[in-house]
Amino acid sequence: MSDRFCIDGGGLIAHTESGWFLQVGFEQTELAAETPPQEVAERFSQLCDSVKGADRRCVLAVPSSECFFVCDELPDSIDAKDRSAVTFELERHFPLDAESMVADYFVRAASTQIAAVAIETRRHQPTVDTLEAAGIEVVSILPTAFLIARALQRSDAEKSPFTLLIVAATSAESLSAESLSVESLSAESLSVDGGGVFRWRQFYDADDELRRHQATVADQVDASERTVIVGRSELAFQPRGRVQRCDRGAARLAAEGAGLALGGRWGRWPDLRRGDLAPNDPLFAVAGPLRKLALAATCCFLILSIAAWYRGSRLASESESVRQQQRAVFAEAYPGRRVPVMLMRTVRGEHSKTLGSRGRGDAIRLPVPATRVLKDLYRGLEHAQRVGGVRLRLMDLKIVDGVCSLTVRSVDAVQIGTIAKSLETIGFDVTPPAAEQIDPSKDEPIPTYQSTLSAVWNPSGNRAEEGVDS
Repeated sequence: MSDRFCIDGGGLIAHTESGWFLQVGFEQTELAAETPPQEVAERFSQLCDSVKGADRRCVLAVPSSECFFVCDELPDSIDAKDRSAVTFELERHFPLDAESMVADYFVRAASTQIAAVAIETRRHQPTVDTLEAAGIEVVSILPTAFLIARALQRSDAEKSPFTLLIVAATSAESLSAESLSVESLSAESLSVDGGGVFRWRQFYDADDELRRHQATVADQVDASERTVIVGRSELAFQPRGRVQRCDRGAARLAAEGAGLALGGRWGRWPDLRRGDLAPNDPLFAVAGPLRKLALAATCCFLILSIAAWYRGSRLASESESVRQQQRAVFAEAYPGRRVPVMLMRTVRGEHSKTLGSRGRGDAIRLPVPATRVLKDLYRGLEHAQRVGGVRLRLMDLKIVDGVCSLTVRSVDAVQIGTIAKSLETIGFDVTPPAAEQIDPSKDEPIPTYQSTLSAVWNPSGNRAEEGVDS
């Protein structure tokens, strides 16, 4: 199995006792311990530039020697949801004041214990500030051992509690297993269940201290309990219980854990990116997209403003053109009068005077409402269907001042004549129709006959035939 894992969505910056370990995608690099945070941020940015599509996001992994861990009963007087009270309670266990540390914890489901991990704020604040100043989003701050444990627990097929032995993974040489020396071996023991790490021990003389630790907990370890070993394959003693040797190196597992955190799959395990080490800008992670959104909104506003100005100009121009036409028509209609300022008001007044005037001539004839004509036309068509048994389709209808032009289609030419007769019965003056045969088509699978009827509405004839009603 390859000892490298491709990190998507960002990268890993691991601070070890000996220096720095950086990875973006498959690309890895190591820096000396005395490398300042500014150079670390610069090298990480270069890695991001060299990996196509890499985001400037990272998980900051801190060494185990700079972390404090405890798993203990929480007093009944303290609510586990009160993070501030729990932090002050941790002062009894850690050599740090509550104001000078950042802590996170989880409550074990099987008991009332809390498992808490903490780091000193001032030790890591400069690194976090420098990375943020360089435009690198620090997604999470996690112990390197937790990254390894989370990657194993996530990929574990048995999904049962286990003890993790990381041998030489946090040595004084490097996070990478290739450059480890036997003389500088160290080890860590982590007990992991479904909630997270509930026991964590560090050993600086791996063989001797681990042997003593195994002897101490011999009575507590069940024969079926699993022990997963990461790192050195050979030990000077045989751990109790079932032993599984992981074929993935510590660097690969740390990269897998970083990928989980970057992908939002870290779960409820402790994350020290909080408190004084929380982002100064809560919108830092989305600052880039927000800037693009603001730019897009500004461009959209400018386009809408220009479009509104252009439309307003066109409407003003067309309005002025219509006003000039109205003035010209008024001057033509009333050649001896001055064109008034309130032109339309004057026109409406003249129109009212004309409608109300009386003289020797007939009154002004108003157009026949199409609704009145349509009502009688509908009665005529309904009469043709009811009395004459006509089946028809109205293809087109036009009504102008009482004159109807309607195109009908029927299965028989005789029915066209029946329709015309029904309209005459209602009171229309109908021109004798002429029908043409329509060949079968997709819409009409049978032969039909179509005719355009011209019918003039006759109100006097309509009144005479009021007895013909539906």
